[in-house]
Amino acid sequence: MRLGRLLRPGDWVALSGDLGAGKTTLVSGIVEGIHPGMRSRSPTYVRVEVYGKDPAVVHADLYRLERPDEWDTLGIEDLAERDAIVVVEWADRALARLPEERLHITLRYAGDAAREVQVEAAGARWRDLTGLGVPGPA
Repeated sequence: MRLGRLLRPGDWVALSGDLGAGKTTLVSGIVEGIHPGMRSRSPTYVRVEVYGKDPAVVHADLYRLERPDEWDTLGIEDLAERDAIVVVEWADRALARLPEERLHITLRYAGDAAREVQVEAAGARWRDLTGLGVPGPA
């Protein structure tokens, strides 16, 4: 929820990592932080959900994406142009399609009830906000 409160229209968050590691749960917290009381769900089968407005949260799930060019059929960029915040699960399936300025979070299992979270800041806004000072994922 804290991350959601930090996000601004035009921000992109890329999520990667192990199946079941918590990407959708993280999205739920982001949506709740932006729109208190609003529930999100996994868009695995519909691929894209939009939550709220001012700002809208565009939640894309690329798990079922078979080829990166399928990205063009989802309309994510059109939705993003409406001053939205975009959160993309399974972002590694179409990294070249995401803007270079983004926050990239990778979630991995690190034991029975533990997770390893890797955060990479790409772009000036994210490096300043996080203090990470890294150029972002290659």
